[in-house]
Amino acid sequence: MGASWRVGIDTGGTFTDLAAVELFSGRLYIDKVPSTPEDPARSVLHALERFWAATSATPESVVYFAHGSTVATNALLEGQGAKVGLVVTRGFRAVYPLRAQERPRGRDLIDPRYRKPEPLVPQSLTEEVEERVRADGTIARPLDLASVRRAILRLREQGVESLAVALLFSFRNPAHEEAIEAVARELAPELRVSLSSRVLPVIREYPRLSTTVLDAYVGPVMARYLQRLSASLRQGGIRTGQRYLMQSNGGLMRLEVASQHPNETLLSGPAAGVVFGRDLGERAGLENVVTFDMGGTSTDISVLPGLRIQVTQSGQIAGQDIATPMLEIHTLGAGGGTVAFVGPDGLLKVGPRSAGAYPGPASYGRGGEEPTVTDANVVLGLLDPARFVGIEAEESRRGARAAIGRLARSLGLSLDAAAVGIRRIVNVKMAVGVRAALAEKGADPRRFTLVAFGGAGPLHACAVARQAGMPEVLIPARPGVACALGLLRTDVLHTYVQALPLRFSQLTPQVLLEAVERLRGRGQREAQEEGFAPEVQQWRWFLDMRYRRQGYQLAVPFDPGEELFELRARFDELHRAVYGIAAADSEVEAVQVWGTLQVSVGWRGQWAEHPAGRGAGRTRGHRSVLLENGQAVSVPVWERAALQVGDELVGPCLIEQEDATTFLEPGDVAVVDQAGNLRVRLGADGGRS
Repeated sequence: MGASWRVGIDTGGTFTDLAAVELFSGRLYIDKVPSTPEDPARSVLHALERFWAATSATPESVVYFAHGSTVATNALLEGQGAKVGLVVTRGFRAVYPLRAQERPRGRDLIDPRYRKPEPLVPQSLTEEVEERVRADGTIARPLDLASVRRAILRLREQGVESLAVALLFSFRNPAHEEAIEAVARELAPELRVSLSSRVLPVIREYPRLSTTVLDAYVGPVMARYLQRLSASLRQGGIRTGQRYLMQSNGGLMRLEVASQHPNETLLSGPAAGVVFGRDLGERAGLENVVTFDMGGTSTDISVLPGLRIQVTQSGQIAGQDIATPMLEIHTLGAGGGTVAFVGPDGLLKVGPRSAGAYPGPASYGRGGEEPTVTDANVVLGLLDPARFVGIEAEESRRGARAAIGRLARSLGLSLDAAAVGIRRIVNVKMAVGVRAALAEKGADPRRFTLVAFGGAGPLHACAVARQAGMPEVLIPARPGVACALGLLRTDVLHTYVQALPLRFSQLTPQVLLEAVERLRGRGQREAQEEGFAPEVQQWRWFLDMRYRRQGYQLAVPFDPGEELFELRARFDELHRAVYGIAAADSEVEAVQVWGTLQVSVGWRGQWAEHPAGRGAGRTRGHRSVLLENGQAVSVPVWERAALQVGDELVGPCLIEQEDATTFLEPGDVAVVDQAGNLRVRLGADGGRS
């Protein structure tokens, strides 16, 4: 039997990472190549070509391919989505721009230059149609097809590429939305159509509308990308039926159907990192972790109390509201390529804008001239350009010093002071993000371990964890490709939702069971299309419940067929656990029922373990680095590949490897565990005094 490989490829804003494991032997191959934002599929194919050249693998030997992509996210962040037209019920065109009348929150409250994010569809591309569906799904006013035709033709004349349809109470009766889709197919067959009754068939008009608009906005972009990628994979000889794309909910979907659900891919890239962090924490015997994924463009943070991945059904991406199930991930504009500049107030600022893959940081030698976090780390001696840039090291350093030097002169600072300032600011920014994510959960940072990965994560993790009040950092053996490794461990996961707005006293076991069976039937049909037999399907069921007149609900797990009084008691217990109180005598309402279908496809084996036994390791010499307090010190530079289980390293020191650099600050102590992870206990000072 020939070699069989499982391949995961994660495309970020700066680098595209590949991780492949050979089944049976557990041999692991990893690689990083620059991303190609203008055509992300190119960097995926480049990584695969390097994989074929470096190993005995062939396209035919790939039995599993999983992909994490930032295409949908970047289209939203950069305003490069489709031109969308919106169709709503007459009298409700103001719902979208009003955005549920939300007020600024967090740091936006104190930002004098705050501007509410612009809606993705202007009023000029919003059309009203004559129709009305009542809250119970009955028709109050039939759909006026003449008004629909006029609306579609006007939008087509204005050059829209995609159509979002969100009518009042369509989640109870989708007939009018489906009729509008039929008219659009007749008059403008080139339009992609997103119906709210399919995208998000749940109560609450604004979240349903906003999510449908997002689906329409990124849908054409995602469809074009996936078509190119799928064609390239087929032409390249990858024929396996197990070709998947990561979803925002932490599960996989088949690559061929992903373009039908683009709103579910907006957190495709970082979601794989959370799965990896959970898996790593479990194997390391940890109880509570915070995943800290710092790449070239951004930093993604997720809190996992009890190693439980947190899922939310309401979130924001680039200021746009989305209500599809997604992992709770806090994203900051802080990465290696984040640009430093002088703000309008004359002070040093860092981010959120990034230099990206091209031209990238000045130290990359690709024409970049703006100072970045990576350039500051090069100036401080924390990064050796010879390890990560394909140009001569001294040329890289000259580029970094020139970029930081220009910024320093505009601030009246020395070169070193400007570099220290950039690192301090970005570390504080990330530490505040970690603290805020923990505070939202009411979690004590002293009980959590920071699991740090991404190409830049290990270089900043100890400083960030210390400032966030956390005692320990865990750095995996291969931190720079953690998201790609997470793709190898991920299962297929689909979520199915149906609105069920009833007073609990009116809910019967039969009504609940009928809703479950409808969702199960839909899921089983889709699973059959994906080639999964019923016996490998695992279902979990939830009923969203709330006390009457409450604005928000809680998801209560249940088993089909169980007694309703048990479900009610479980809701009271959950409400008390979340909010500290319960109202057992108050009337309860059901809101919606939903189920998750999971199919185990993730690899459960072990890739090659770290060398056993205790060894002295070896250093690559010493290097002068500048600490946060401005003190220059000579530190040992360890080769991570030479470290063995049980080796103990004391900071300050640098630990270098092909995909990342780790910096232990003064007083930090790292031990290599059985899996080759670095378990770092933080010292009290960290070189700040």
